[in-house]
Amino acid sequence: MNFETYLGLSNKEKFNYFMETRFPTNRTPAYWVNWNNVLNNSREYEISLNTLEYLVGKDNIQEEARLLFTEQPNLLKVVPILLATRDLDINVLAFDEVTKQMYTYNVDFSKPDVNDMDDYLDFMTETGLFNFLSNYVNKSLVDYVYGVQVGLDSNGRKNRGGAENENILENNLKLLTKNNSNLRYKVQATGKWIKKNWDITVPEVLEKNAKGGRRYDGAVLNIEQNSVTIIETNFYNGGGSKLKAVAGEFSSIYQTSLKGAQNIKFVWISDGPGWDTAQNPMREAFDVIPTIINLEMVKEGMLAEIIDYDSKII
Repeated sequence: MNFETYLGLSNKEKFNYFMETRFPTNRTPAYWVNWNNVLNNSREYEISLNTLEYLVGKDNIQEEARLLFTEQPNLLKVVPILLATRDLDINVLAFDEVTKQMYTYNVDFSKPDVNDMDDYLDFMTETGLFNFLSNYVNKSLVDYVYGVQVGLDSNGRKNRGGAENENILENNLKLLTKNNSNLRYKVQATGKWIKKNWDITVPEVLEKNAKGGRRYDGAVLNIEQNSVTIIETNFYNGGGSKLKAVAGEFSSIYQTSLKGAQNIKFVWISDGPGWDTAQNPMREAFDVIPTIINLEMVKEGMLAEIIDYDSKII
C-alpha cells in the first residue's frame, strides 16, 4: 500500500492496517550480548582471579582464605563479581539465630580492611561462595567470570532495545538520503539545532525553562520543499502503562504544537506486539495523528513518501 492510499483510509481502517502489519520483533543479532563489554569487564579481573584459584577445591577453605586475603587484601575486590554483582559496597539483611531478630551489616569490598576479615569470611560462607569454590568449580575462575559477565550484560538489553530502534531509524534514513542531494537527515535533533542548521522553526514543546529542548529521534530536511519531517520511533515487545502515556504524549505534541507549524511534518513510527495490550490508546492516537506508521510501512516506502509529500495535511 502506498501513502496516498493509506492516507485515504478512515482512521479505523488505518489503525487496523497498522495492527495487522506489525513486526514481531526489532531485535537484531547485536541485541543479545555486547561482547565488547563482556571482554573489557572481565579482563580487569584476570590476574586476581588466577590468584584466587588457589582456593578452588580446598577443604579448609575459610582458613586458607583468611591467610590469602590477609596477605593480599585487594583480592577481596573480586569477590562481588563471583556473586554476579558489580556492587562493591554491600548492605546485607541477616537474622540473629539467638534473638530471632533481623539486623543489617555492611561489607565494603571497594576498600578492603583486614580488620573486618571476619565479616568478609562470614559473608562468603553465608552466600555459599566458599562451598561453591570448594566443591563445584572444575574450570578456571576466569572462564566462570566471563559467563557471569554475559549474564550481567543481559540487564542492558532493555537499553539496547531502545537503541536498536534508533539504529533501525538511522539505517533507514541513511538509505533514504543516500545519493539524494535534496535530502538531509539528523538523528537526536533538537528544534534549536534545526533552526541553526536548516533555518526552519520547530515549535518547542517543552516548558520554557527546560534545558536543551526536546530531542527528537530523527529529522529530515527536504530542501526543495523547505520542509522538515520530525520523526519519533519506538517498539514495544511487552505491554504496560507506558504505552498509554506515550500515545497520549505524541498526540498532544502533534495537536498542540506540530500540526499547525509551517513547513513541519510529523511521523510516529511505532511497532511491536506490545500494542495488543494497549489498543484503545493507539486507536485514539489515530484520530489525532494522520501519519502513524510501522516498520512494515517504512519498508513499503511510506516514510520516503511522507518526506516527499507536499501537503499541509501532515
